[in-house]
Amino acid sequence: MGLIEFRSIPHDVRARQTEASDPLVSAWVAANAGSGKTHVLAQRVIRLLLDGCEPSRILCLTFTKAAAANMAKRVFDTLARWTALDDATLDDALRQIGVKRIDGGVRAHARRLFAAALDTPGGLKVQTIHAFCTRLLHQFPFEANVAARFTVLEERAEAELIDRLRLDVLLKAAAEPDGPLGRALAIAITAAADQTFATVVREAIAQRDALMQWIDRAGSVAAAIVDLSAALGIDPDDSNDRINAEIVDGPVLPMAAWKQVAARFMAGSANDKKHSACLCQAAAASGDERVRIYLRLFTTGEGKPRERLVTQRLASSDPELADMLEAERRRLASLIERRRAVAARDRTAALVTIASEVVYRYRREKERRGLLDYDDLIDKTLAMLTTVQPA
Repeated sequence: MGLIEFRSIPHDVRARQTEASDPLVSAWVAANAGSGKTHVLAQRVIRLLLDGCEPSRILCLTFTKAAAANMAKRVFDTLARWTALDDATLDDALRQIGVKRIDGGVRAHARRLFAAALDTPGGLKVQTIHAFCTRLLHQFPFEANVAARFTVLEERAEAELIDRLRLDVLLKAAAEPDGPLGRALAIAITAAADQTFATVVREAIAQRDALMQWIDRAGSVAAAIVDLSAALGIDPDDSNDRINAEIVDGPVLPMAAWKQVAARFMAGSANDKKHSACLCQAAAASGDERVRIYLRLFTTGEGKPRERLVTQRLASSDPELADMLEAERRRLASLIERRRAVAARDRTAALVTIASEVVYRYRREKERRGLLDYDDLIDKTLAMLTTVQPA
């Protein structure tokens, strides 16, 4: 199979289009929108017909109904126009699409193609890939392991069903705050605004195949999150509270020494005295507020490590203090990264817990009602066509 890129040879587009439309060439055409891909496919169908292929044996698949209609119209318009052309004009039209040997028989055959295509039982098969899959699955439901009289779930109905199920899951989570869904919702709401959370849930559900493959491989949502912890380099039992405790009461600068260190800052300049005040505020605070204030001593507003923890004058007069603060900054850097990893893991776990519950319900609802969505149509058809049946 050759790869033909129209955009790579702008001065020879027609020649490349003719080459790609040759039925004897197996080609993958890569081109920008509006560059002539549909034209090439239509010409390829016409050349297959000219070469004697029965119309009923040609199948053209597209992604949208509009594209299918456009392609079918191009084929029939061309064939209809040929019926009224004189020999010289018809010969020129045939040469333009790549036909090299033209005689009376070729002309006569070209003029009959329009009627032959119209008379083909079922018409020329230019379909969307979903229509093709639907037809195939209806013909072979047992082999495809689908309901014999399944209904295709259109995109709008799919979106409405998923939105209803998503709302049901969120209402259940709100009604059971101590359950898995309720705890997940609490984490998610804390991490993001309502609109942002709703958006990321929708995006996760839109990627439901990849999401559920990950969960299925792991065995459960909990097992998937354990795998995620390993990928992030953190312990599955690690928590924000544990890390916060390590941040404010470590071996280098324990809380018991904060007031003493604050007093040593007072021997420096105005900036050093600001650090003293920060350390005193941290000592007076509690919980997350204490952690936030303490980290302010070592990081900027953007969360990056401060380049200078003490002024040069104080570092010269109290080098032990400067060394201690530098050691604490290094210790905190790894804890901050660890805390970010735990936050990412916990937010992901919350999202996955809620999104997977919606997907589980969506799957059960489809199975109960005998529904297949567009992704199911392709997946089921692919599985049926690629599964080797035992002899």
